[in-house]
Amino acid sequence: MKELEQLATRGFDLAHAFDAHAAAREPGWERLAAGPRVGILIANTRALWAPFCAARRDEPDPLDRYTERAIAEAFPAAPVLFAHRSYDGAFLPFGRLAHAVGFGALAPSKLVIHPIYGPWIALRAVIAIERYGGEPPVRAPIAKPCACGEACRAALAAALPTTDWRAWLAVRDACALRAHRYDEDQIHFHYSQAWSHRSPG
Repeated sequence: MKELEQLATRGFDLAHAFDAHAAAREPGWERLAAGPRVGILIANTRALWAPFCAARRDEPDPLDRYTERAIAEAFPAAPVLFAHRSYDGAFLPFGRLAHAVGFGALAPSKLVIHPIYGPWIALRAVIAIERYGGEPPVRAPIAKPCACGEACRAALAAALPTTDWRAWLAVRDACALRAHRYDEDQIHFHYSQAWSHRSPG
């Protein structure tokens, strides 16, 4: 699908199609019932960093604006729900949706664990479209890709009482699936700069 290929060139390299009307049964996602039948969950790995840096503008919340522009250019007419925006005063439960539609599994920390990329992904948006090469894929939750061992539990226990971004980075770093870890510049941007606004991604 050329629109998804376009998003991939901008660093949004993970796209997961699902039945939006079925997913509307998930708490917090009822609004999907009234829209197009196919939902596409858009996410990224560390592949986002280079194209984002190349196109970054001097503006507030540059990654959020970059995400909005990239999706608007690829899907100019499609309804979009963003992970960084609040709707009716609340953020949408993207982690719950990612789990329900089989994109990844939820860890006790509420991080989404992808079967290949582990916790080193970020959920960005859901795009709603009418068609996706036939019927929407049938999705179900996947088996947990890793075992949350003692290191994970200890890191989470240490992070829960604090807002120190280093403690929350340690939660992600404790996961055994580390092959696709972000590089240090990307980590510093997401955690030290973005932590004051929302959960890191």
